[in-house]
Amino acid sequence: MKNSFLYMLFSLVFVLSFSCKSIMPDNNDDSIVTKPNFTDTLRVDSCDLNFNYTHQKGCDGKEYPDPMTSQYILPFPEGTVVKTGLTNCSSSYHGAGYPDRYAFDFNKPVGTKYYASRGGKVVLVIDDQPSDGGGEKYGNWVIVDHGDMTYGIYLHSPRYGISVAEGDIVKQGDLLGKVGRSGLAGYPHLHFIVVQNGYEWPYDPIPITFRNASPADVILKSNTEYKVCKR
Repeated sequence: MKNSFLYMLFSLVFVLSFSCKSIMPDNNDDSIVTKPNFTDTLRVDSCDLNFNYTHQKGCDGKEYPDPMTSQYILPFPEGTVVKTGLTNCSSSYHGAGYPDRYAFDFNKPVGTKYYASRGGKVVLVIDDQPSDGGGEKYGNWVIVDHGDMTYGIYLHSPRYGISVAEGDIVKQGDLLGKVGRSGLAGYPHLHFIVVQNGYEWPYDPIPITFRNASPADVILKSNTEYKVCKR
């Protein structure tokens, strides 16, 4: 009788053990365990940064620097996507012969934060122009002196949309201000250009490249989406 009871108890434990194993997921079974789907988010580590640099030149014969060693990054946070408007030597004020021929328009909603493409000293801030056009043609803008006779100019912020003051020292990636449509912008975007030997109009623009823009276009194309990759 005792032996029969032990046999029945052993059988019950065996059945329960087998049943529990059947309903619990096996951590080594890929068909059961759900893995994270990384394709749902932007993978900045999978960016295409294989630039085909061949000493490309702009519309006035100035040579673009190699993006792999560029001192400039896209002025938006890593992991985001930005769409260009007009870019270099294209049309309107960006056309050949105009002082803004090497400018970039980055189309973003009003209030989007933008950051220093390269570090330096803030030498000019205009922050009191109307947010929706009118006033000075540049609207609200900030200029950063890079310390080598080149200057980064960022245009069209809303009124009081500049986050730095004249005399501030900023590092690459530091917050500068917000995107707007002040001045002659017409629509929300950041107008960014680098000039040399002074920033007074009509300034002398220079071609630049961005080392963290994907796809890997040496010269950013107009009306094209770019990922902001690791810098």
